[in-house]
Amino acid sequence: MLTDFRLKVFETVARRLSFTRASEELFITQPAVTRHIRELEQQFGCRLFKRSGRKVALTEEGEKLLVPARRILKEYALLNEVMAGDSSRLQGYLHMGASTTLTQYVLPPILALFHRMYPDIRVDLMDGNTECIEAAVVGEVVQLGLIEGSGEHADLHYRSFIRDEIVLVTAASNPALVRREWTVEQLRVLPLVLREAGSGTQAVVRKALGEKGILENELSVSMRLGSSESIKRYLSKSNACAFLSLFAVREELERGALVRVPVRNFDVTRVFRFVTPHGEQSRLSGLMIRFCLDYYNKM
Repeated sequence: MLTDFRLKVFETVARRLSFTRASEELFITQPAVTRHIRELEQQFGCRLFKRSGRKVALTEEGEKLLVPARRILKEYALLNEVMAGDSSRLQGYLHMGASTTLTQYVLPPILALFHRMYPDIRVDLMDGNTECIEAAVVGEVVQLGLIEGSGEHADLHYRSFIRDEIVLVTAASNPALVRREWTVEQLRVLPLVLREAGSGTQAVVRKALGEKGILENELSVSMRLGSSESIKRYLSKSNACAFLSLFAVREELERGALVRVPVRNFDVTRVFRFVTPHGEQSRLSGLMIRFCLDYYNKM
C-alpha cells in the first residue's frame, strides 16, 4: 500500500492524543511510534508534540502539519484505490501453517491488520513444529508455511522473514542461576527443559551447542515439552532453565517473571522463514508474504 507511513503515524497520534492508543490502532509497538515521530521531527527540524506526564498535545508546528498531512493521506488513499483496481476486493481462502512460536507471538497482530484490510480473504492457520509445517506444504495441506527452524527440503522454496534470538531463561525465583556468568561447557550441568523432537527451536539450539562441542545427550534434561507456553509454566514452578525465543519471553522478561541466564560467548540467533512449494506462487500467498514483510519493515 502506497503511503508515507510516518505521516500515518503522526495523524493517528494527533487524532488519538496518545502514543499507546496509536500503537494499538496501527498494530505496531509504542517504540516504533516514537521512532517514526522522531524521524518526522528531525526531517522538519521542530517538535511536533509536547508531553506532560501521560498527556500528549500538538505543538504549534504540529498543528500546522496536521491539515496538509491529512490531505496528503487522502490523496494517497485515492491513488491506492485507482491503482489497486480489483485488488482491494480480493477474496478467497488462504491456508497457512506456522511454527508454534510464530502462531503464538508473531502472527496474531499481523493477521488482525490483514483482516481489516482484506475482509473478504479468509485465513485458516494451522499450528505445528517445523517438520509438521514443511510436511503440510509438501502435501499441499497449506499454501504457505512459516517456520522457525533451518529445514532444507528439496521440494520447498525458502524466503527469509525476520531475525530472532534464542535466550536461556529461568524463573526470577532462581537467583543462583543469574548471579554468575556461565561458560558453555557448564551448560552440561544446568537443569534444562527442552522442546520436543521436530521443534525448530530445539534444532537451532542443538546446532549451536554442537558447534561448541556439546552434544544434546550430554545435557541434564529435566523434561521435554511441546510448546513455549508449557515450558514457561513449568519454569515458574521449578529451578530449571530453558532456551526460548525472545519473542516468546519478552513480556515475562519485562515484568520480571523470568530472567536471562548469562552464558559467555554463546549467542543463538535464527531467521524465521516463509516456505512455499517450488514453482509459481499463489496470488494470496504472495500477498501475505508482502504484507508480513511490510509490517515488520515499519517496526
